Amino acid sequence: MDNISGVISGLFESATPYKNQKYSQLKKDCVGANRLFEDPVFPPVASSLSYTGYAPRDIVWKRPGEIVSDPKFFDAGASADDFAQGSLGNCWFVAACACIAEDKSLLKKIVPDFEEQEWSKDHKYAGIFHFHFWQMGEWIDVVIDDRLPTRNGELVYVQSRSKNEFWSALLEKAYAKIFGDYDSLKGGQAKDAMVDMTGGVGEGLELKDYTKTPEDRLKLFKILRKSKEHHSLISAAIPVTSASDMEAQLSCGLIKGHAYSVTAVKKVRLGKGLMSHFNKEKILMIRCRNPWGGTEWKGAWSDGSPEWQQISSSEKKDMGLTFDEDGDFWMTFDDFLTYFTSMDICHILNTSLITFHKSWKEGKAFGEWKKEKCGGCPNFQTFLNNPQFVFDVELEEDEVMVSLEQWDKRIDKELGKENDTIGFYIMKADVNRKYRMHDKLEKVHSGTYSNARNQFSRLDLPQGRYCVIPSTFEPNYPGRFLLRVYADKSPDLKELYLEEPPPPSSGFLGIGGKKPKVAATQIMIMKAEGLEVQDKDGFSDPYVVVFCEKKKAKTRVIKNNINPEFNERMTFYHRKPDEDITLEIWNLNMMRDRFMAMCTIKMSNRSQYDGHHVFRHELFGKDKEASVQKPGTLWLRIFHTTDMARV
Repeated sequence: MDNISGVISGLFESATPYKNQKYSQLKKDCVGANRLFEDPVFPPVASSLSYTGYAPRDIVWKRPGEIVSDPKFFDAGASADDFAQGSLGNCWFVAACACIAEDKSLLKKIVPDFEEQEWSKDHKYAGIFHFHFWQMGEWIDVVIDDRLPTRNGELVYVQSRSKNEFWSALLEKAYAKIFGDYDSLKGGQAKDAMVDMTGGVGEGLELKDYTKTPEDRLKLFKILRKSKEHHSLISAAIPVTSASDMEAQLSCGLIKGHAYSVTAVKKVRLGKGLMSHFNKEKILMIRCRNPWGGTEWKGAWSDGSPEWQQISSSEKKDMGLTFDEDGDFWMTFDDFLTYFTSMDICHILNTSLITFHKSWKEGKAFGEWKKEKCGGCPNFQTFLNNPQFVFDVELEEDEVMVSLEQWDKRIDKELGKENDTIGFYIMKADVNRKYRMHDKLEKVHSGTYSNARNQFSRLDLPQGRYCVIPSTFEPNYPGRFLLRVYADKSPDLKELYLEEPPPPSSGFLGIGGKKPKVAATQIMIMKAEGLEVQDKDGFSDPYVVVFCEKKKAKTRVIKNNINPEFNERMTFYHRKPDEDITLEIWNLNMMRDRFMAMCTIKMSNRSQYDGHHVFRHELFGKDKEASVQKPGTLWLRIFHTTDMARV
């Protein structure tokens, strides 16, 4: 399963009937009664057009058969040409649909059993259709009737260039139904619509962050090309600075405020004939589509421009080059960065176990900012009251993607609700952290806060355990969210619920239960110096294992180093606080790890362990060599307390 179908299959699960409307049963009832379906949930009334209840008087709801004599669901299949924006300001949705229409595997999941939905006697047309959408981790099946808003016999909103094709208009109606009305689709981000139709992961990019140096530009190009290779969906936009700017056409042919879909990202070889095979010069190029069609880029490498004479016919064929008036156009990557300022990506991540392509492992958790767990951003003292989650990076270093998604408040527009300003903070966690954190360890990432539905970050993290804290910007803004973490190895994402270890359960008849934990010790393993050489190249691959009562925890391995800096913390809870803690340093070997040295934390001195002082420990052997001093020292910061809610 190494093709896109295998990648996509893991994204989609069985869909839950939206509003408990079951398509098969409803259609069966309509066919049996020889009547057309009329949707009571989303009727042809003003409130379905706008949550305000106001609608133009000249709007008439018509079924496709009342608009044209030969309606079709698809006319010669689906393509990006099937989406021409109507009078609604929802080019973000149109751009997303145009991206998806080009990917047949995605399309089949969004439009279930589309052959059965086609107009024909064989398929028993009953005026009922259905589509699948993803809403906060759940696939839903949305049923609609086919009564569409028209004016003077023409569709008002999204329409296909083929007058008798209606799947795009029906898809838009189903999406509008989720949010209560068509008007709620005004204004949005393409990544949100793409996520809703794929279950993928949305990422927003501000291009100014990638235009400072040639290296930055190349980094962005590689991100985009890799994303397209993995079948991600991409759109780009030119911002507007005022209402009068909206849909203003620039002299280069581009339109402000429009969301253009990115359909290809390529390095194109210059030169013609035999010599083109030896020409190493390549130009970075990107292909875009204007959902409106017609109006295209007029600059260098535009349709029919002389620049195309610089490349061979085979290169043009490989690019799929056409000069049709279809809204598609090529431009250089430098020109693209000159005009476009932001991009939306929907990553279609491969989580399949059986694949020849890169496979991601997903950690997913639903959470909620409640009254007592809604502490605001890191600026507030109550920040650590927010929900806390830990995840692990198992590889020596790994690319990790983190996505935070809040419920789309456009569903409740009539109540005056808007998206919350959200973000997340990531810090290192104790390597054995099981309970909620009560202090801030080393900060790893603190992104911007915004009222976007989704916040995303891509990070390169070394091996270890991390704590991610999603929050609203200000305290006391309750809401629900979905947190997703992706890495090469399973991130094992889980929420930390308890503040400290719970009291032990009683034994049989209340007798023989375990003793309660009465104290805690935090050990920050800072560094080691002058360790014994273990390898032929004059280095070691050391790590530290800590033993406390019957528990143990270990640091990551620091390779090729006899002066390793660990900077990792562990927290242990005691039933017997008098019992000493031992630390052993081991060397990683291919066959069998080798003991190097050890030291002991004397708990009889625990009153000195205030967390402020650094302790330098000499190293010794163990067992028969317990009194033999070994090379090196270990530097520790130790905090001991009987108040376990402090650690």
